[in-house]
Amino acid sequence: MTKSVNLYLASGVSNGIAFWVVNFTEEQNIFNSLSAELLECYRKELFGLEGATEVKSAINTTLDILSLDSKFDRYKLDNYNTGYSSEIPIDIIEDIFDLWAYNYNNEILWKKYLGLLKFRKKIKISNNYINIGLKGDTYEFSIKLDELLSLRKGDSMSRIYSQDDLMW
Repeated sequence: MTKSVNLYLASGVSNGIAFWVVNFTEEQNIFNSLSAELLECYRKELFGLEGATEVKSAINTTLDILSLDSKFDRYKLDNYNTGYSSEIPIDIIEDIFDLWAYNYNNEILWKKYLGLLKFRKKIKISNNYINIGLKGDTYEFSIKLDELLSLRKGDSMSRIYSQDDLMW
């Protein structure tokens, strides 16, 4: 029987700098688990220790790819020792957390998804030719992953200032 831990996504502040962090703890109250000051918990899922380690690694790898890809798009998401840039929109980081946390249960698909993530990490930028040989669940996952990794600073700003949204 493995130990149960809480995998969480939280925002925090360290030395006046805001950040996102994905980590796990045995404690029910995640705010006691990190030396930095955590402000708010956005996601919290119960996993076994091995599962939490694997899912945390997949989430962090995805966030690393997102941060690296942003450099190719001529803007930089600052990474901090404590966590990831607070410039990443909450909806993107929650979707990344959910994508990996909810797909962990199927062992066969999980291995395929991790292989796809490793391949995506090696090529550095998104290319549609990756998806040509995929089908079914793996194809859908690849499309979703590419959407999450295609963060553009202009896209997030255009969502905020969209002409179609009514103020009232």
